[in-house]
Amino acid sequence: MARLRSLAFNLFYWTSTALVVLGALLVVPIPSPRPLRWLLHNWARLTVWAMRVVGGMRVEVRGREHMPVEGPALIASKHQSECDGTIMASLIPGIAFVAMKELFSWPLIGTILYRLDMIRVDTCGGERERRNLAAFARRAVDAGRVLTIYPEGHLMPIGEKERYRTGIYYMSRDLALPVTPVATCVGMLWQRWQFWKTPGKAAVEFLPPIPPSDDKDAFMRTLEDRIEEATARLVAEFSGQPYSLARYAPRSEPKTDRTATLAASATDPAS
Repeated sequence: MARLRSLAFNLFYWTSTALVVLGALLVVPIPSPRPLRWLLHNWARLTVWAMRVVGGMRVEVRGREHMPVEGPALIASKHQSECDGTIMASLIPGIAFVAMKELFSWPLIGTILYRLDMIRVDTCGGERERRNLAAFARRAVDAGRVLTIYPEGHLMPIGEKERYRTGIYYMSRDLALPVTPVATCVGMLWQRWQFWKTPGKAAVEFLPPIPPSDDKDAFMRTLEDRIEEATARLVAEFSGQPYSLARYAPRSEPKTDRTATLAASATDPAS
């Protein structure tokens, strides 16, 4: 039964996504990005609905009082699943993500990303790219958008973590904005790069914002501690296993989420 629900969800997901991409191309010529952002937001809501109704994956959202529905705002989130961004887009209209510069040259996808005013970053990195990303982030913030970053730079499996990049610290300091940490255990249902999904329950939790700080080490320590402790608590609650903090991933980790890595590290002088 679980495999059947997973298959039905995958069919629905890929079909609806293809149709939405085609529909997006029809509204791309409109000068304003608002119709396309509306389409992205409602596609994400449809996907979360299908996760629950078709795939049997119920995701509870906690800490809504801390969730920045409107910008300018910064979010730093744990990244466990391909659906992390989709869930975030379903909750926050007009959200801004970072994407590899190469994606903007892809047919169809690149056109849509440009119109959505997503933040693009060059994979070559370097000081010039850090300045470019800072400029794009400033523009998004000035437009009143919510900017989301995955500070580990990796799509991490349950029970593992990676060094938190300091790019989010510099953005918070330079833009004078607090950062809302987000914990999740959705990776229990939709594991990274897995075709088969797992019916069940999970949660995404928005935590109290961390104010801008002149103390980089203290800021990063607080950010990591809050996200990792809350994530471990959610995993223990929904899995029924004992509470256990994630451990650093081995350096031989074979795959990374390149987009998230760039988002996290492009403004990190130490990277």
